Amino acid sequence: MEQPIQIAVVQASFRNGDVAYNVNRMRKMIEQIKADHPHMRFIVFPELSATGYYLSADIKEVAEEQNGTIFRQFRKTASENNLYVAYGYVERGIAGGIYNSVQLIDPSGNALANYRKIHLTSLEKEFFSSGSEAVAVQTDIGKIGLMICWDLAFPELARALALQGADLLIAPAAWERPYDGSFLKFGMARAIDNTVYVAAPNHIGESENLSFFGKSVIYSPDGTAMVSAEGDEEGTLVAELDYKKRNEIKKSFFTMLEERRTDIY
Repeated sequence: MEQPIQIAVVQASFRNGDVAYNVNRMRKMIEQIKADHPHMRFIVFPELSATGYYLSADIKEVAEEQNGTIFRQFRKTASENNLYVAYGYVERGIAGGIYNSVQLIDPSGNALANYRKIHLTSLEKEFFSSGSEAVAVQTDIGKIGLMICWDLAFPELARALALQGADLLIAPAAWERPYDGSFLKFGMARAIDNTVYVAAPNHIGESENLSFFGKSVIYSPDGTAMVSAEGDEEGTLVAELDYKKRNEIKKSFFTMLEERRTDIY
């Protein structure tokens, strides 16, 4: 790709269990971002943004299949605005379990990829089943690897996605206080470890006994924060992904992927 790709991450708060409100608000955000940035190609929302992030038994009530009401509304908005859109939601599995999932829709409104969070926190394990598949998908804006929040703490998943050819890792998050330092360091490390872009939108506000700090960020392949939120104010971060620059970085100093000792590990 010769031209830089413009992407955005959204930092906001969402109502627990109020899917109609959240989705309607997110669709309006998409329309406004596209109006403000006509060349925008991809918008990423935080973890469980469509449903709200909360950990109680009634979260099962907002679970939907991949092609449910939430998807049908976002596919329309994605196609109307000619955008890739990624959003978090509670997914209902075939066997009755639920998953903490993120879905990626393409500009034609197609369901391009669905990822179920593999690394659940100790609190999440009481409510969600864990995913079992690393998901990376080819698009006309590069190959996108999907992660969610705590997945950032595990170098193996990011590396697996990079070895699948991912150019960009998205990591929608609901990362709470007081662990902002870890969130930022993990994201930076996964970018520089694999010479990939990393886009990590986070929640703000309160949910039950959790307080989200924001500090959403997009990292370049050398681990530099291209754009970042200072704190917990609502807003949108916009950056341009330059794959020519990424290739230059990979060939100059950050040659780790090429120099791995596959005979040893």
